[in-house]
Amino acid sequence: MTKKKWSKLLIAFLCLTMSVWALAGCGGSGDGEEAASDGGDGEYYSASEITSDAAYADAIQAFYDNVDMDYAYDLTYELAYNWKDYAEACGWRTAGSDSEHATAEFLKGEMDDIGLQEVEMVGTKCDKFQFNGSSLKIKDSKVDFKGGSKKAVEAGTNGPTSYQVNGTVQRYGGDLEAKIVDVGAGSEAEYKDAGFAEGDIALVHVDQSAEAWIDTYIYEAYNEGASALITWADSGYGEAGTYTNNTQDVCAGDMLPTCSISADQAKKVQKAIKNGHDQAVLNIDAEMVDNGGTTYNVCGLIPGKNHDQKIIISGHYDKYWYGFQDDCAAIGLIMATAKALIDSGYEPENDIYIVCHGGEEWGASDSMYDWTTGAWGMCEEKGMADDVICMLNFELPAFDCNKKMSISCVPEFQATSAKILDEGIVVTAGDETIAYETVDTTNMEDGISYREYGTPYYLNAFEGSDFMCDNYHTMADNVDTYSETVFQTNINWTGAYAIYADNTPAVELDFTATAQRMKDNFNEDYAKEAGIDVDEYNAALKEFKKAAAAMNDKIADINDRYAQAVADGDEEAAAAIRAEGTELNKINLQAFQMIQDDFLKVTDFDCSYGHRNENTTVACLDGALACLEAGEGPIWGEDGDGIADCLSAMNGSAGYYYCNYSKETGAREYAAHTQGYYKSKDQAMWGWNHLYDMVDTGELDYTVYHVEDLSELSEDEIAELTEGYSAARDEMIGYIGKWSDKEMKQFREIAAVLK
Repeated sequence: MTKKKWSKLLIAFLCLTMSVWALAGCGGSGDGEEAASDGGDGEYYSASEITSDAAYADAIQAFYDNVDMDYAYDLTYELAYNWKDYAEACGWRTAGSDSEHATAEFLKGEMDDIGLQEVEMVGTKCDKFQFNGSSLKIKDSKVDFKGGSKKAVEAGTNGPTSYQVNGTVQRYGGDLEAKIVDVGAGSEAEYKDAGFAEGDIALVHVDQSAEAWIDTYIYEAYNEGASALITWADSGYGEAGTYTNNTQDVCAGDMLPTCSISADQAKKVQKAIKNGHDQAVLNIDAEMVDNGGTTYNVCGLIPGKNHDQKIIISGHYDKYWYGFQDDCAAIGLIMATAKALIDSGYEPENDIYIVCHGGEEWGASDSMYDWTTGAWGMCEEKGMADDVICMLNFELPAFDCNKKMSISCVPEFQATSAKILDEGIVVTAGDETIAYETVDTTNMEDGISYREYGTPYYLNAFEGSDFMCDNYHTMADNVDTYSETVFQTNINWTGAYAIYADNTPAVELDFTATAQRMKDNFNEDYAKEAGIDVDEYNAALKEFKKAAAAMNDKIADINDRYAQAVADGDEEAAAAIRAEGTELNKINLQAFQMIQDDFLKVTDFDCSYGHRNENTTVACLDGALACLEAGEGPIWGEDGDGIADCLSAMNGSAGYYYCNYSKETGAREYAAHTQGYYKSKDQAMWGWNHLYDMVDTGELDYTVYHVEDLSELSEDEIAELTEGYSAARDEMIGYIGKWSDKEMKQFREIAAVLK
């Protein structure tokens, strides 16, 4: 799983949203009995046995009887701990690397062994990254770190670990000898105060949760003329211990060698610098080949009785460190699911594909959207997303939190998720429970690439736990985090959901949920300002929702008639009704694709329908203008109502980068958000057609952020800021008008398809 840029705005937003997010592997205190099943808020499901009388219940029970938990665990352990055969330095398995290729071959053989058919490795182009080892020495001191070996990782003494850029070996031909300067948290002012000079190595304390993603630190170091950047963290991520190195996706081009060390190691470097020893020798052997690699998606088939539709069960096999949860356990899960389906003798109606994706963590240099590269290629080049009625994707599926699991899905699957629990076909393990309330999918995993191509999907919800701050993307993501009951519950609902979807002729996509999201994110006051006829907009939206409700009735009718035909043993009628469902699915998948094309917007980490980000920016600008009208007050308010609080929350928080960093860094961030495609291939990635609208107020923001109180600004400066932010507000209102005008037409177009 790949995390993306977070800022103070995003953290504030997540503090709110994560309070209702339940984690994969988080289940409540169940007693083995079936929970109440009316799907109310805060309720959790558990069951010790199948209670459904559906015709497919026996098939699900046979699946449960054939789940081999030893196989699931052993495969996970092999992928995480066999560094000799399937990993490079530090246990990593990165996009296009030798270890990723070796692991693809291994998984191909494993798929053959468990009985999958038409097994193949599907290659797609990527930017190759391979980390081979590193060292850091400070002359005349005890600092002498060596990185790359399993022994060093296990001892917590591992040396620098590279981000996805070329190392000193590749950029400078070997060692980089230069002065190392501690520049604190890496702000523009701290570089200046530290006397940083061109060619120096920057040592920076990063917080990629509360402050900035790694690309911001890289941009600032590059702007200051650094020859290399060494980061360390003790907050945000990597909090499991002071010995942990944390690594994320770089989200920047190949600008300068960049690596991380642990907090323990940083203290030793700082002590050496304080004692006057500041001559460093840095060696990083890390190869990044722009557009020069191939990542492999490994897939196998359980053939259905017909091949018009497919179900996908997937995870990714690239990793950092042990990657026990992220994402070796997901591969163990999907392979164990496939094995149990085959061993139980299940004969699906539709093709079921098992897909192990490569290049999920990273694979596209110089891109805001540098992750889920393998899955993107699978959809773009292989057409794997075609005719998919349901995808089940997995991330971090075997760690425990608070005994309350949750399922994530696209909005159109939310009602179905609760319905499947009410069907009584899911059996939970131990005291694990599953929340009825689902979590919206974000863009943190491979599902987003498939969603771009019209695939509706489920995911085990995994966000919001201490695991993310403590263990994620560090050597602490290891076997010690394993929970068998969580793992088995995730395997159980995977098989149950797959069999349910396979035996439901009409895929249960509820587009009334889409309509509700669009309504929730439509601000009538802003639309009126933009000259939109709000009554006409609402009428068009009502027409869409009415068609969606009518489609729900058609879906229910087909599925009810099918269940009755099966119960009556009328095979001829059942076959005819299934054919009806297949034809209806074509219509609904077309509508789902149109919704993604027309309504889906993405930020760094989030997905939404409609104008949510545009509305937020207008509200933030209103707040900023109100502060300017007052003409005084601290820029950061005690109650979060200062002008800086407003500015940092607009544009999806991109303006925040002008706060601590240079204008050049802020401009690069703005460009990344507005031109977030894979530049090296000149190819649009999954986020390109869904970028949210932004207004460029960076120069203005920089002025505001560099005073402590608005009273420090002159009347002319206040007037200039007021004029600039008013113009930006007008621009954003224009975007809302543009989208609202289009949406009225699109509502009716989708309604016509549904009819």
